[in-house]
Amino acid sequence: MLLAIDSATRKIGIALYNGVEVLHEAVWSSKNRHSVELSPAIESALERAGHQITDLEVIGVAVGPGSYTGLRIGMAVAKGIALARHIPLVGVSTFDILSTAQLIDPNNKLAVVLEAGRKRISANMYQVKAGAWVQMDEPDIYTPEKFAAAIQEPTLVCGELSEEAQKLVLSKNKNIVLVSPALGLRRPAYLAELAWARWKAGETDDPASLFPKYLQTGDNIPA
Repeated sequence: MLLAIDSATRKIGIALYNGVEVLHEAVWSSKNRHSVELSPAIESALERAGHQITDLEVIGVAVGPGSYTGLRIGMAVAKGIALARHIPLVGVSTFDILSTAQLIDPNNKLAVVLEAGRKRISANMYQVKAGAWVQMDEPDIYTPEKFAAAIQEPTLVCGELSEEAQKLVLSKNKNIVLVSPALGLRRPAYLAELAWARWKAGETDDPASLFPKYLQTGDNIPA
């Protein structure tokens, strides 16, 4: 059984997955209480699913981009369990978690966005290749105005975008289509599926060398 942990932003998510079904999933907004809420939520998830921590075979964790505080706490918990239980650890990109949830549409590009503080956003562009969303380039930081100006063709936009930023980008560029809030929610079940696939393929990470990926060195979004 796999435990997925995502505390990359204000949204925290955990899931339990056995390769066949999602046994438990929870997502909630935290107001700078990641360190207080995460461990009890994991204990509650195991109890609700009728399992114990000894049943865990692998840990999947969101490695960012994201906030300094949120990523650091989630990574510490994930590494702690993996090392204590002597089980594998698998890191997954925050952007990939969101892109995996989106319907495949070869007629559109996909922009996955996260709030980056100071009314800016971090965005990563994807396109369809071999029936899956694939990153086109490295993520970058934009103001909403510059993000809208950078979109040159029909593009689906998903992720965490404030109401103000949503209105601005939609008014500036008719090529932009916002996905529904439900599809824009970063679900830990998708993190679990991605981590499970990597684990089964033998692609695990060394806890000693797995580090969070912040949005930009010395310029992190708030937790």
